[in-house]
Amino acid sequence: MEKVLWIVSAIKAAGAANDGLKTVNDYLEKGWTVKHLSACAMGTSPAGQAYVVIEKRDAD
Repeated sequence: MEKVLWIVSAIKAAGAANDGLKTVNDYLEKGWTVKHLSACAMGTSPAGQAYVVIEKRDAD
């Protein structure tokens, strides 16, 4: 199973409830792994965004 998560990072949003980092960390703590990560800046502001593809493999 795969999920795609969006993370927004900005100086004002750092640690904000909606930046997405807590969601990613919650999945990682439950045994999910990062399959792909793509990040880029958002215009000329001190902000960025990332798409994280995580996966949970079925138990063998």
